[in-house]
Amino acid sequence: MDMKETLAAEGWRHDPSEGLIAFLGGLWLRDATGMREFGLLPAPHHANRNGTVHGGMLMTFVDRAFGMTARLTSGAARGATINLSHQFVAPLQIGSFATVTPRIVKLTTRMAFVEGTVWAGDAPILQAQGVWRLAARSDPG
Repeated sequence: MDMKETLAAEGWRHDPSEGLIAFLGGLWLRDATGMREFGLLPAPHHANRNGTVHGGMLMTFVDRAFGMTARLTSGAARGATINLSHQFVAPLQIGSFATVTPRIVKLTTRMAFVEGTVWAGDAPILQAQGVWRLAARSDPG
């Protein structure tokens, strides 16, 4: 079984997305115990000059995961990143599956404060926190 088949067997589904995320290869999603998890399966085109995953790719992964969590939790139609801070803890190897489970720290009608840690197995890779400006809530009807 290849890695994509293994991920699917573990409940992950590939989200090809659109725009930049589609260009980068999409992300993986899974709902586990009521929490949405996001996954990144880095490919060779995600590498930096050191042969590990480029920090910009990791930041893009976190931005998408945190922003999507803010929108889905709030019901907002759209959101925009106001601030996103990262601390790189360790390099992520190409081909090593990374996950993040974003946590909403505070949610108001127009703002979401989110934090989380990117993991590769038991190893922390990146810790981040950010703030999102939320558009009006989606019409529930």
